[in-house]
Amino acid sequence: MTATLDRTVQAPARPAAQLTGVSKVFGSGVGAVTALNGVDLRVEPGEFVCLLGASGCGKTTLLSMLAGLDEPTRGTVEVATDRPAVMFQEPALLPWLTATRNVELPLRLAGVGRSARRGTAGELLELVRLEGQAGKRPHELSGGMRQRVALARALAATTVDAERGSRLMLMDEPFAALDAITRDVLQGELTRVWQATGTAVVFVTHDVREAVRLGQRVVLLSSRPGTVVGEWDLTSGDREVLTEEITDRLREVISTHGRAA
Repeated sequence: MTATLDRTVQAPARPAAQLTGVSKVFGSGVGAVTALNGVDLRVEPGEFVCLLGASGCGKTTLLSMLAGLDEPTRGTVEVATDRPAVMFQEPALLPWLTATRNVELPLRLAGVGRSARRGTAGELLELVRLEGQAGKRPHELSGGMRQRVALARALAATTVDAERGSRLMLMDEPFAALDAITRDVLQGELTRVWQATGTAVVFVTHDVREAVRLGQRVVLLSSRPGTVVGEWDLTSGDREVLTEEITDRLREVISTHGRAA
């Protein structure tokens, strides 16, 4: 039996996430640092968008604003859910809780009853192929398994607003710390889970091949201050050719920044 989340919800009238003219400045005066400048980005319901750029270009800052953890200096940030889920490089699981209890946590915080949240956690652990590991604690799981638990927990957070058709998951290089084989497996698993749930995803990475493999659309940010300098629709066309094109553009952005410095 393969678990899937119910996707029979009305499509929301607005995008899953939208940034309009967003700029972010840290500090003030001569020490001020502009991280983002004039960013426009729209993510449709159920869309998988990969946000690509060199280190320090503002990708994580942008994700933090979508998550509601920070506010723009200028511009507007809108999301179609009260609870966007966030997944980081580290699983950040509570070590004293089992896999099931970790997945249940966002549901418990949202006031979901014990029976309902236990059922949802079981379904999600099955979805990420960890149904046999439900009673284990994080130290008893491999790194890849811990990230699967973190993925199931993030999906649990999105189910709270599922009746409004507004699932949104924000992923900040969640596979960067894993070995190549585990990363490859989890990239495939993420694609399968995304197709099963219809969750809108904004996935931050600096790896062009990862972005092209996972995304429906790749958005490239310039070096600091980050602004959108390129977008590619991956739903049609040769992905190998697109990989080369995006890589060349990223190299150009990085080298231009180096000359400017």
